[in-house]
Amino acid sequence: MPYVPVTCPSGSHEFFYSISTPTESSAEKIQEGLPTILFIHAGWYSQQIFESQFTDPSIRQFNLIAIDNLGNGSTKGTIGDQRYTPKEVAEDLHCVLDALNLPPLHIFGLSLGAIVALELAIAHPDRALSLTLCSPVTLTEPEDVVAGRIQVYKCWESAFTLDPNDPETREKQQDLLEETLLGVMQLLFNNVKTRLIKALLVHQVLQAVEIWSGTPEKMKQGYDACIRCFIEREAIPKESFAKIKCPVSIIHCIEDVGYGIEHTEDLANQLTEAGVKVTLHTVPGPHFPVLEGPEDINPILRDTVLGSFAPDGEPQIPTPLPKADYKSGKMKTPWTEALQEHGYLPDALSDSNDMEDVEIASWFERPRVLIKEERTVITEVYR
Repeated sequence: MPYVPVTCPSGSHEFFYSISTPTESSAEKIQEGLPTILFIHAGWYSQQIFESQFTDPSIRQFNLIAIDNLGNGSTKGTIGDQRYTPKEVAEDLHCVLDALNLPPLHIFGLSLGAIVALELAIAHPDRALSLTLCSPVTLTEPEDVVAGRIQVYKCWESAFTLDPNDPETREKQQDLLEETLLGVMQLLFNNVKTRLIKALLVHQVLQAVEIWSGTPEKMKQGYDACIRCFIEREAIPKESFAKIKCPVSIIHCIEDVGYGIEHTEDLANQLTEAGVKVTLHTVPGPHFPVLEGPEDINPILRDTVLGSFAPDGEPQIPTPLPKADYKSGKMKTPWTEALQEHGYLPDALSDSNDMEDVEIASWFERPRVLIKEERTVITEVYR
């Protein structure tokens, strides 16, 4: 899982990405002749949020690529004071895809990542073969959701304005972080706690402490990535949707506490009026359904890919499913081993995967488990 240096409109950065193929959990290049799916994450969580897609053989019959957006995960670079909304994120990702010499591909966007996917397909319609928009946020952020996001961030900010050398503040910091995580868990997962969700939570928080705290610059980066990118976005003009050339599947989760179905239906109507082929799906689950609702999400993604046309105009042809690595039927991903260190059991069946009674150790005493990676900067890309 290397880095690729890219000079894009937002500046020169090193973007961290992962590629999985039917035969390799961490590949250096895509497998020729197969459809490729780009996964675009939202705020708070980076590419590891797609563990349940990369581990599913029905999705791993394709090439899969996930990229940490600027300001998130392991990507190296600074957002700074420039405007940075889904439109700018999309342009950066387009530059990364060019740098990796990737062909036209299918795009799966989660939450804010769904809006990034729309912006990418509008600005570069020949890049996208299909869009699967999972839990898309509204085209502009509702005031109550803005207030909730800022409240959660303020808890995070307060935790790191305390004197770290004062032992009496450690308990206060821990409490503030727990309050932050409660807000995140309520919005994204309806406070459901399973082994996978908690393992990913631990991994992401330890990474967030590293990249979004410690200096004023890092704190600002956290605000830019998790708040400003959301609240400064502007609605996509209706006429712009007509530039999208590919079919679009939209997934609305009926237990989403932040974004009601009326907003999803409005987006579907706007796309349809612009001449875009749209299919709207409603499924159970919270705003982030990708971890514990893959049985509902993954078939929609698979069918969207197989129901689209390849770059040569021919229908996508399904391939034999790759062999699972675990008795549960799951495959190893670029992140599985790191998540196992935090309690995830890829061999466990879903009904035995609950982690409600497990306590998380202090964020300030628990060592971060790095994803095993070759921290290599790719200067030449082979396909």
